[in-house]
Amino acid sequence: MIDIAIKENLEAYLLQRGVIKKADGYTLKYCEGGVSCTVAFVYAGEKPLIIKQGLSKLKVAEEWLCDPNRMGIEYYSNAVYHRLAPDCAPEVYFYDEENYIYGREAVPENCSMWKADLLSGLVDFSVAEKTIRTLALVHNGCAGDKETAARFADKNIFYELRISPYIEFTVGKHTELKDFAKPVIDELMGSAVTLVHGDFSPKNIMVVGRNPSILDYEVAHYGHPSFDIAFVSNHLILKAVKNKQWAGAYISMLNYALDIYFSTIKCLPAKELEKSFVRLLSLLMLARVDGKSPVEYLTLETDKELVRAMAYRIPRQGIDSYKEMLPLFLSDLSQKEKN
Repeated sequence: MIDIAIKENLEAYLLQRGVIKKADGYTLKYCEGGVSCTVAFVYAGEKPLIIKQGLSKLKVAEEWLCDPNRMGIEYYSNAVYHRLAPDCAPEVYFYDEENYIYGREAVPENCSMWKADLLSGLVDFSVAEKTIRTLALVHNGCAGDKETAARFADKNIFYELRISPYIEFTVGKHTELKDFAKPVIDELMGSAVTLVHGDFSPKNIMVVGRNPSILDYEVAHYGHPSFDIAFVSNHLILKAVKNKQWAGAYISMLNYALDIYFSTIKCLPAKELEKSFVRLLSLLMLARVDGKSPVEYLTLETDKELVRAMAYRIPRQGIDSYKEMLPLFLSDLSQKEKN
């Protein structure tokens, strides 16, 4: 298998495929910071491209292995998003199954990462609304679709990249939550409701103007929609922990987004889905401080303890509604800000 992390290999590969031509000129530049893929920008012609190759061993402290064929999953799921929401997902170009390499349209260079915007205090309700409406559109649009269900039926990569490192590994440190976590895991692994993105995070959402462009679909599968809504909600809550001075804005925006999602979702009864979402959220919160991939911006132990305390509220108080959960979280955050 060719290794495109070596620039000479990448250049030769793209020349052979006709993606670039020496006569036309081109520039190749690697992206930094990813843990699961080698990613390169290709500047050639009028449309810049992104080239990605899946890694079999992720670049994290704990040993974390995963099937690199998830690039095929990314290619086909990106194509579904582009078909249903072309303004909010890039166009795909090719997938090389032998080398686990995938090519797609690059987002404009003047975009910003939603994660960076949020961490800087830019809380844009318009971006949140368009993002969450796109998620609901895909969840509704793929529900009951037999072709999509068959293509994304395999959940091995979802298990390897999400269930095992995020939930099972974390519960290994919080053994008192074993009975709470088991039905959550069973539901995620046993459900076949709709296409689930699997990494619906602000780091994978680029903002172009005030429009989101959703990226990184390698964990997509046909499963339970609670995972996506819990995954993105978790990141907004964690940013409120990091920047407590803006906690009210983050929580207000999250409440607004959840109102939109649960009022438009049709693939499951909203109340049933909400209960699943809240239970899963508590485990994902713990995972980002005690799992295999903790968020890098929560460095203070006091912040980590706050996340743990907030997460434990849900199982200990039997919370199953975000309307009950969010005011309690905001109270916790406000109290810490005062102290």
